Amino acid sequence: MRKLLTISVAILALSSLLFGGWDFEGILASFDLDVTDSWGMHAVTVDGAGNIWYAMHGHSTETLYPTPTDTVDVYQVFAVQPDGTPLSFSPISMLTIDGVVDTLTVSAKGMTTDNDGHVLHAVSGKLYKINHTDGSGMAVYDFPDVTGSLTKPAVDDAVNVYIGTVGQGNPVKILNSSLVETGNAIAAFSGAYTRAVVVSGDGKDLYFASTWNGIGIRHYRSELPGTFPHDSASTIGGWQINDTTFQSLWPEDVSMGPDGYLYAANTQIGFTGDEDHGSRWWVYDTDGTEMYSIGTPAGNPDSYGVWNGRGAAWSADGTTMYLADFGYNNVSIWTQVPDGVENPITLPSAFELKQNFPNPFNPTTSIAYELHQDGLVNLTVFDLNGREVANLVNEQLNAGNHIATFNGSNLSSGLYIYQLSFNGEVSAKNMMLVK
Repeated sequence: MRKLLTISVAILALSSLLFGGWDFEGILASFDLDVTDSWGMHAVTVDGAGNIWYAMHGHSTETLYPTPTDTVDVYQVFAVQPDGTPLSFSPISMLTIDGVVDTLTVSAKGMTTDNDGHVLHAVSGKLYKINHTDGSGMAVYDFPDVTGSLTKPAVDDAVNVYIGTVGQGNPVKILNSSLVETGNAIAAFSGAYTRAVVVSGDGKDLYFASTWNGIGIRHYRSELPGTFPHDSASTIGGWQINDTTFQSLWPEDVSMGPDGYLYAANTQIGFTGDEDHGSRWWVYDTDGTEMYSIGTPAGNPDSYGVWNGRGAAWSADGTTMYLADFGYNNVSIWTQVPDGVENPITLPSAFELKQNFPNPFNPTTSIAYELHQDGLVNLTVFDLNGREVANLVNEQLNAGNHIATFNGSNLSSGLYIYQLSFNGEVSAKNMMLVK
């Protein structure tokens, strides 16, 4: 029967079950919102006291009423303890700096923590420094001649702050700890849209999350930072798809872990069509060596699922990691497996078809299933009249965990049935397409 829609299948190899030495522990914070490209969690950092800060992009979290007829949407900054308990001053809606009150009416672009444990919070055109002990404003930097999005900032060991713009053609600035400009790291960053900056402790190496054009992590270097500008040195991240095609990493965020590795959030599957590499975190050594990946692409956000990462932060001892996810509107918690200890690769004990996620969905959803042995798999989608509308899988597969992606963009809203046949066993579930 002719298939009525484009389908794709993403198979998780057993090796990916190790999750690069990080175990999913749960959700620290979330907003009950739809998965969308229009808004989401866009910042996370851990302050000097070990508390976690986060903020949203594109979706206000409070409405103020300065006059009886006026309203102001506010993008608050949240700060919580590791157990999720809010700090006494959280959430923050306004910052007073040098007697001037700034209401946070602009979306978050990224956060990091400076060497004194205070929080640097970037929005469109401005960078704020917030006291982590009481939530008060300490300093603000207005990026000259720019009203658009800024990158996530970075801080080196000499307390220099580095920040640029998402758009091309603007400088990457160097600021001191009071957010006073001291020079340019790069006179005009071009060739890529960039959401985040990472700097090495000595300030010599800069890494940029250069998304939207498949260019990977861009590496710039200066032997005398602050005196000589940083020059392009290399590009990190990508995969050989076949003999003629190379797919580059599209990093929505890049962060430096306490292990010295670069953690890059590859963009969601829907933006690149790369089911094998999209919607997960990829970890690289600074020499460009790919180490491992983290997360289940478009999986359940309550268990390893990643949609579109926008920030990573770590506890002081480096054993707990917090990941901000734009699509899932959450901050998830991950714990490190101790050195020398691997998560056991455990095969499923039975054949099982999982409930699709998200459900209801529009227009794509993920269907996970577990195979306890090798065998012939047939995964088919039917409408309520019993007509086959898609055959997602029809092949011999190995035992393990697998995911198929169903795209209903060419179908009408309604209830559909997906059925998995495996070695003589059959299982079926319902799913709802809502447009």
